[in-house]
Amino acid sequence: MRLQAILFDLDGTLLNRRETFRCHLESQLGRLGDLFAPVGAGDINRMMVIDDNGNCPRADFYRQIEAEFCLPRGASSRLLEDFEAHFPETCIAVPNLYPTLKALRDARLRLGLITNGRNSIQGRKIDRLGIRHFLDVVLISESIGVRKPDSRIFAEALAQLGIAPRAAVYVGDNPEVDIIGAKRSGLLAVWRRDPFWAEPDDADWIIDDLAELPPLVLGRGSSM
Repeated sequence: MRLQAILFDLDGTLLNRRETFRCHLESQLGRLGDLFAPVGAGDINRMMVIDDNGNCPRADFYRQIEAEFCLPRGASSRLLEDFEAHFPETCIAVPNLYPTLKALRDARLRLGLITNGRNSIQGRKIDRLGIRHFLDVVLISESIGVRKPDSRIFAEALAQLGIAPRAAVYVGDNPEVDIIGAKRSGLLAVWRRDPFWAEPDDADWIIDDLAELPPLVLGRGSSM
C-alpha cells in the first residue's frame, strides 16, 4: 500500500524536551530568585534527574524540589503556577525539524501529530515551535479522552485523515507509548533513538535524526 501520511509524537520527537525543560528551570531561577535562593545553577542537573525525562508529574516534581532543596513552604505551588504560565515559552526544536517537515509536505505526504498531555500546555508548545501550518491533524489526548498507547487515539487521527493504518507511519521516541502503540494500531513505526529508552524490538525503522526520515520513507516506504 502506498504511504500517504506521517504522524509524529511531540515531546522528544519534534520538541527537544530535555533541553526545553532545562532552559525552563534556568528561567525559573531568574524569575523566582526569592524562592530559589538556596539553589544554584549546579543543582539543575539534580532536578533533571528528578524530572525523569518528564515522567514525574509536575505537581510531584515541584513538591520534591521544595522538600529536597529546603525551599520556603508553599514554594511548590508558586513554581507549578509559573510552569503553567511560562514553560512553553522555552521550546527548543530538535535538529532539522523544519526542513524535514517541508520535505515531507513537498512530497505530498499528509502530516499529523498525536501527543499525550493537556491542551493548555501541548497546544502552546506546538504554536511556539511554529509547525501548525505543516500539520493536517493535531490530536492532544485531553481533547480525545484517551492517551497513547490506546489504539483509539491513533484510529481517530487516521479517521480524520481518511486513510488506512498501513498507509501511515508514526514517529516517536517512547518505545511503549509510541512504537508499541502505533504497531498495535496497525501503523508502521519509526523510533527516533533516545538513550533514555532501551531500543524497541518491533520498530520498522530506527533513526537518529529527523533528517533521515524523508529519504527513508520516500525511498522505501512509498511503495509499501
